[in-house]
Amino acid sequence: MNKSVENTLNSYYTAERIQSELFFHMAQRIAKDMLEDKLIGQKEFYILSDINRETFPPLFTEISPKTLEIL
Repeated sequence: MNKSVENTLNSYYTAERIQSELFFHMAQRIAKDMLEDKLIGQKEFYILSDINRETFPPLFTEISPKTLEIL
């Protein structure tokens, strides 16, 4: 692998970013479980998803689509 590409990847995949990705998925799983258990509605799920995305920015957040508001 080219040193320039390797340096770019190493600067993108930091421990902080990887940890944030994991926390995002854990928070989303909790929100999804709450939705499936009917503790929250679809609208609250979307709100929680937006909060999770802001609090724990997942990898590639700059190219990920925002939550689609269908309500």
